[in-house]
Amino acid sequence: MPTLQGLRRKVKTIQNISHIIHSMETLSMVKIRALQDKSLRLKPYTEELNNILMELITRLPNEYLNHPLIRERSVYKTGILVFTSDLGFCGSYNLQIIESLKKFIEGKRAQNLVFYSIGFYAQRYLSSNNFNIRKKYIKFLEDTSFSQAKILSKDLLDDFLNYVIDELYVIYFEFINIVKQEVRIKKILPMIPVEVKERKEEYFLFLPSLSSILDPLLMDIFETQIHQIMLDSAASEQAFRRFAMKRAYDNAQKLHSKLIFQLNQLRQTQITKELLDITSSIEAMKEEVK
Repeated sequence: MPTLQGLRRKVKTIQNISHIIHSMETLSMVKIRALQDKSLRLKPYTEELNNILMELITRLPNEYLNHPLIRERSVYKTGILVFTSDLGFCGSYNLQIIESLKKFIEGKRAQNLVFYSIGFYAQRYLSSNNFNIRKKYIKFLEDTSFSQAKILSKDLLDDFLNYVIDELYVIYFEFINIVKQEVRIKKILPMIPVEVKERKEEYFLFLPSLSSILDPLLMDIFETQIHQIMLDSAASEQAFRRFAMKRAYDNAQKLHSKLIFQLNQLRQTQITKELLDITSSIEAMKEEVK
């Protein structure tokens, strides 16, 4: 049988937890707004760069089609870049990424896979299953600046150009809006847009030279793409966390209301019992006086 003191203690505990959860929800909302603004502003630029790349590849002279970043080559090692969170309390965010990863690598030979893990949960899953983790990035998305994207881009491009990997896929959450995020699996190296189907026989004049334009352009496109993925991942994580905290807060409020109801019932029962005891005592005293 619950006591008044025990129920009051539970109510106080639930109130404290509710305050913490509500603060976490508010903090996630603030972070979402900042990340959402950056992500959605960058997307048109990223898409336009991809369009430029697509148009450029269809018109490149044959001698430039062997550029190491756009040339298809025999695949011996497949690199997989996996984005997860470092912290929990974000619902099914990490679970969905891991499940998508499992399906993607199903049937593939583990010795031919090279992993780049972003976040604690990717590292934990890959380590526990003895996969080859080339590089681990912990607390990497605490900084989603372009300079951080350049660090990751350099690591990936160095491995690709040095034949540590022959192709690279990324698994992450694309941030569409605050209520919709979707897991994406994309091939990002070599940098051949999926829309490219046929070459166009048109003459273009590149000044000062094609090589002086192509190298920095490809680098900028890749770094921007990585930056976009980082922003999408970070914004999606906060969206999942905000939703999880909202549900937790709503459940805490329901439990709080239930405990208050039980507390009031118990208090009413106790008061009624005390009134009955007083009434009984008065009646007994009246009988004694008679």
